[in-house]
Amino acid sequence: MKRLFLPLIALLLSVNVAFAQDGGIESPWTHGGNVGFNMAQSAFDNWAPGGQNNVNFIGLLKYDINFKKNNNKWDNNIDLQLGYSYFDMDKDPIKTDDRIFVGSLYGYNIHNDKLYATADFTFQSQFTNGYDYAKDSTNRISGFMVPGYFTLGLGIQWVPNEHFKVNFAPVTARLTYVNDQRLADNGYFGVKKGEFEEDVDGDYYINYKGDYVPFSEYTGTDSIARFNRTKKGEMTRWEFGAHLTAELKYEIFKNVEFSSKLIAFYDYLTEGDNALEESYTCPVDFDWDNALIMKVNDWLSCNLTARLVYDEDVKPIRGESFRQFKEVLSIGISYKIP
Repeated sequence: MKRLFLPLIALLLSVNVAFAQDGGIESPWTHGGNVGFNMAQSAFDNWAPGGQNNVNFIGLLKYDINFKKNNNKWDNNIDLQLGYSYFDMDKDPIKTDDRIFVGSLYGYNIHNDKLYATADFTFQSQFTNGYDYAKDSTNRISGFMVPGYFTLGLGIQWVPNEHFKVNFAPVTARLTYVNDQRLADNGYFGVKKGEFEEDVDGDYYINYKGDYVPFSEYTGTDSIARFNRTKKGEMTRWEFGAHLTAELKYEIFKNVEFSSKLIAFYDYLTEGDNALEESYTCPVDFDWDNALIMKVNDWLSCNLTARLVYDEDVKPIRGESFRQFKEVLSIGISYKIP
């Protein structure tokens, strides 16, 4: 992670210096953000209630670079997060947080700096492999570009005040890319799954999750059904629909800031079955991210984040609910990049 974040910090600082050298002329560019590193550690020795030694850390970078001149504006933002927990230094760490989000929006003022015609682009993915740790840590269920989401849309943005804005793009194309053939074969993240037929000498078997996996990975001794793949799963999926992004940022008290971003997408062409091969009950996908940042001083902060995701094209890790929820409470070093 260090090799990733240090170059990014250096780049943003150089951008900051470049923007500052404007000869006293008011620049159409504005920029700013936060970089942070939070860590927690616990150690136990003959502790009667029980416990396990652990070290947790998370690094994050949030930065905005915006341009506004006459009737034109260009808003860009980046949100990077990566966190791990070590429960045994002799074993691989467990990933606790991982996100790449890049957004870029061009807007043309059509009414009093409140209403803009827009074209917006977003990219979402994660840095590293993720696993279902409740079962094992060998077969990944996510990774860089597993999946990767790209959206490009045309629409209208409403900006009633400095704290709130909403962009609605009724003409939006979305590409989902799954850079893992095994996961694509099983229809992960909404791509079209592969086709298999039973064969006594087949190269695949069905594991505990109902996925087709290479028989070479089977470690049991029981006689099980084997399959051959007759058609590969598709690694891409195109959708066409409506995209909505609503953002709120407000300082509740001095040094206490709340931010919220809701992203929703509806595919006009959605039909058929979802990831559980049943009819859709809610064809709208949404990702709702909330953060409460409490600054102790210029360097120390306490962050509480909560993220709710609903997408019926993503196979549940456990059970049959498509609801995903994550909460993180962290304390650590934070620096505001001006």
